[in-house]
Amino acid sequence: MPKLEIFGSEWFTITLGTFALSISMYHLNAIFGYHYLRYIGLVFLYLGITFFIATIVVWIARTFLDHKVIWNDWNSLNRISFTTVIPLSASVFNVLLISYYGFNELYLNLYLINYFADFTAILIMSFFLGYKLYTKSPVHTNEISYALLIPPVALSSNALLGLYLFRTEYFSTIIFMTVMGIGMALLLFLFIGIMAFASYIRDLKSNVTSPMLVLPVGVSSIIVINILILATTKSIFQIAMSQAMLISVMLWAFELWNFVVAMMIGLKKVFREPASISIWGYTFPIAIFSISSFQLESILMEYHYSIAGDFLYYVGLAASIILIIAWIYAITSTAIFLTHMNKMHLA
Repeated sequence: MPKLEIFGSEWFTITLGTFALSISMYHLNAIFGYHYLRYIGLVFLYLGITFFIATIVVWIARTFLDHKVIWNDWNSLNRISFTTVIPLSASVFNVLLISYYGFNELYLNLYLINYFADFTAILIMSFFLGYKLYTKSPVHTNEISYALLIPPVALSSNALLGLYLFRTEYFSTIIFMTVMGIGMALLLFLFIGIMAFASYIRDLKSNVTSPMLVLPVGVSSIIVINILILATTKSIFQIAMSQAMLISVMLWAFELWNFVVAMMIGLKKVFREPASISIWGYTFPIAIFSISSFQLESILMEYHYSIAGDFLYYVGLAASIILIIAWIYAITSTAIFLTHMNKMHLA
């Protein structure tokens, strides 16, 4: 077995990536009405649960067996960022349970605890990451990457679960937290995104793993989803649909550019790189991009913008197909990586 020290928080992206594919299957089933897609989605849901249990056990074991990893993890900007994938995975898990099995009032308190606990955990990690970003010395060039955007993406992604909880007495609190998530995600995207891009161009172009390039796709896409939630929910924060669509389509257009460029770079680099788990960085952002595309397409069709709607539909469908390919490649690459690490350990 490979050394436990390599199993950091970034390994939870396997769970999140598998949940992302399950979400994609759910939405494709809703669009096409092919029931077998629902069953495939359920398979990936339970596969994701299996990955999560296995990862959390190994992750906790490495902490008890090697205490120095705690310091190493909390002193690594990337490891801090990826730690927010744990509560994000828990939130997405609840979204999937409600999506596939319906909203169960008996589990309402568990849904609420999960929502507030996940939001709080991600928020604290985001604050801590900001603190380390400003105070750590030295900050290595390979730490200034788009991985730093994972916390704001995770914070805004909690709205996927919050949407189901608007029916509760905590509606005003949840809608306020949704707006908080949008603000943090948008502004951190601007500040950290520009910094990471400049660092990549200046220092890391020959060394950075290509999946880090696609992570910004998730930021604008999740903001689009959040804006559409605000537009369709009656509250003090409600946005007129015309304004919401104006902002959302502009953000989506940037996502499209980023997505296409990232895929072009990925095709050039990813198959030339040694097997690793970094490929999982493609999965959740692509799923979010696909979902936002289908949501915008539905609204455009409702207002009879058929050509624009068709365009978004096919982009969303293409993103879903690419997600499936990325997941297959990621699981294969991970298996090869673990086999290689095991051979090195036995040598």
